[in-house]
Amino acid sequence: MNEINKAHDKFFKETFSRLEVAESFIKEVFPEELKERLNFSTLKRVTDSYTDEELDEYLADVVYQTEYAGQKTLVTLLFEHKSYVQQFPHLQLLQYILNVWKEERKQKKKLSVVIPIIIHHGSGKWKYKSMKSYFKGLHPTLEKFVPDFDYLLFTLDKIEDYQIANFQNILLSMTTMLLKHSHDTEEEFLKLSSFWAEKLNRLDADKQIEFIKTVFVYIETALNLTEENLTPIFTEVSENVNIIAMTIADRIRTEERENNSFKHIKGLFKKGFDAAFIADTFEMPLKKVEEIIQKIMISSK
Repeated sequence: MNEINKAHDKFFKETFSRLEVAESFIKEVFPEELKERLNFSTLKRVTDSYTDEELDEYLADVVYQTEYAGQKTLVTLLFEHKSYVQQFPHLQLLQYILNVWKEERKQKKKLSVVIPIIIHHGSGKWKYKSMKSYFKGLHPTLEKFVPDFDYLLFTLDKIEDYQIANFQNILLSMTTMLLKHSHDTEEEFLKLSSFWAEKLNRLDADKQIEFIKTVFVYIETALNLTEENLTPIFTEVSENVNIIAMTIADRIRTEERENNSFKHIKGLFKKGFDAAFIADTFEMPLKKVEEIIQKIMISSK
C-alpha cells in the first residue's frame, strides 16, 4: 500500500472511530428498513483487531455493535474503507466476518449478525457483484456449497455535494466531502472553499481541536495541498482555526525535514561514514547524528 492510500485509511479510521460520525452516517444513508430497527442507544465501538491460530493479525477498519429491533439480536457493523476498486471484496469481508465470530465463540458469546459496509471513493467505478458470480457457469447442484452474503456499498461519488453539505453532523459532512474530493485537482478542491470555511467556522474549535488537526493533516498529506494553496480557505476561517492549521503545517514540514535527514544519514552510515563526518556534512550537532545512528542500528536488528 502506498503512502497516499495509507493516508486515506488513517483519516477514515480516525474520523469513523468517533461514535457521532458513525451514528450520523448510518442515519443519513443506511436503507430505511435497517436503520429504523437499530438501537442507537446501544451502539458502541468494539475491537477491530483479531488474531487467528497462526497468530496472524487481521485488522478491520472500524467495527461497531448494536442491538436490533428490540429483540436483543446483536448486530456487528463492519466499516471497511476503500480508495480503489477491489475485484473480490467478499473474500476479505468473509475473513473479517469469521474473525468476529471466532472472537465471540472464544468469549462464549452468542454469534452476532455481521453487516459489512464498504465506503468507496476514488478512481474507477465499483460495480456490486454477488459472491456466487465469482463462479462462472456453476452447475445448480453446486450452488448450495458456495457461501453467499451481501454487503452495503456506499460509493461517495454517487452522493451529491448538496446532500453531503446538508448532513446534520458537521464532522460527518466534512469527512465525507474530503474523501469524495480527495482525488480532485487543486482548482476543483478550492471550488468548495466556501463549504470548507463554513463548516470549519461552525465547529467549536476548542472542543474539536483534534478533529481539525486530523482534517489539516489529511489535506497536507493525502491531497498535497500546501498553506499557499489553501489561502482562499484560510482567509474565511476564524483566527482560532487558522492558528491550528498553521501549527499543523509547521509540524508536517518539521517531520518531513527529519524524515529526509534520517534517510540521508542512514544512506551515508550504511556506506561506512562515521557520525563526525555525517554531522559535518549536514551541519548538524554530533549528538543529534549519534542519536539517529543509534535508532538506525536498533531498527536494523
